[in-house]
Amino acid sequence: MPSMRTVTVPKLLTILLVLITTVAITALTIWASGRSYTKVEPLPFDELRHLAHRVAHKPVSTHVLAVIVVPIIGNVLLFVPWGFLTFIALYSVDRPTVQTYVLTILLGFTFTVLIEAWQYFLPSRVADINDVIWNTVGTVVGAILGHMRLRVRFEFE
Repeated sequence: MPSMRTVTVPKLLTILLVLITTVAITALTIWASGRSYTKVEPLPFDELRHLAHRVAHKPVSTHVLAVIVVPIIGNVLLFVPWGFLTFIALYSVDRPTVQTYVLTILLGFTFTVLIEAWQYFLPSRVADINDVIWNTVGTVVGAILGHMRLRVRFEFE
């Protein structure tokens, strides 16, 4: 049986990866084009209500699905790596795991609120409460994956 090799990533490198991910998300926010016909989308889950209404009354085209579902998936996936790396950076055997989850989620929520507040002042961007919700969901998923990494071992032959 081959011996198991452990790779240890220094905490400083993890923190550096969180910072790089933060800069990448911020840059993507500046670079991506937005809907400039309105400044604020204040109703949570409005796009899902719109989709449910469309589905109830007639068949929905793939274009409509793409316009509504792809941004949701994108917002979630954008923050999964951030939540994963932040959970790992904050994790310590001295800190209760629940506290690490709470800190990670609060930091993710704060980060996405700051992004949306900033977007409110950018002429080509839209501040959207749904982005805050879906980005926070991505942070939670990333934190869960960061915690799972302690319990899952992969072997490749």
